[in-house]
Amino acid sequence: MTNLYVVNGSDEGRSFDLKGDTIYIGRSPDNDIQIKDRFVSRKHLRIFRKESKYLIKDLESKNGTFINGKQIPSGVEFELKEGLTIAIGMSVICLDKKSSEDVVSFLESIRLSRDISKEVGVSAKNRSMTAQKNMELIHKVSNVLMRSLNINEISEKILGYIFDLLKRIDRGAIILIDKETGEISEVITKFKSHINGSDMRYSPDVVDRVIEDGKAVIVLDSSAEAGDDLSDTLKILKIGSVMCVPLIIRSKIRGVIYVDSIEKPYGFRKEDLSLFKALSSRAAIAIENASIYSRENR
Repeated sequence: MTNLYVVNGSDEGRSFDLKGDTIYIGRSPDNDIQIKDRFVSRKHLRIFRKESKYLIKDLESKNGTFINGKQIPSGVEFELKEGLTIAIGMSVICLDKKSSEDVVSFLESIRLSRDISKEVGVSAKNRSMTAQKNMELIHKVSNVLMRSLNINEISEKILGYIFDLLKRIDRGAIILIDKETGEISEVITKFKSHINGSDMRYSPDVVDRVIEDGKAVIVLDSSAEAGDDLSDTLKILKIGSVMCVPLIIRSKIRGVIYVDSIEKPYGFRKEDLSLFKALSSRAAIAIENASIYSRENR
């Protein structure tokens, strides 16, 4: 008999038998498998058997279904093979035991590498464990997003984790916009101790471009950029490097995550953009749900 294993999330460690030809998974107790994760829809997805294959279909869930990191189209049948990881809400599930053990072992290796680094005093500039650190960041953020419905707390925690990973950045901000007016409604900031708090002047041109285009902006070295109004603005503001990614939920811009380094370039690497995109998708879901919760409880 085939089992489904929950390897990350609120139901971590649980396993379920896939009995019958059709299994519904969701947050509601009337599903065949209930996942107690508030980011999972009441009836999130369907797994069913067709001959010798298992297929999966997202049931127009609010936050989508991701297989091996890629979102599958809602309503489309997708073959579910052993070895694939399924992400729904803030939970990760696997179809077979070996894959679940691999994911759990990887997460444990992340925690172990972190503890060893602290003990032996590994330099902050040593990025040889980049993949593990990136995965750890996503794991930490997922846990925070499952436990909090406070936008400020969520934002402050995320910025703190980003600063722990990217040691060369000086300032960071999560900037939210009002869904009705499109205007900036809230700015949550963090900066290094040597930065004057009153000088948290993020680049409005960068933020405006990301909000307008819905695409990330990354400048590794503003002094090396030429012939662009954006790079000229960065030089005037004495910003050496900047990265800004949109917070998008259901194709709508909810805000941005912004980080920069002052004067010195290369506060991050080009590869960090992929990490920020993965981070922003989860953060956007949590912020949207926190906003809904706040409105309903006024």
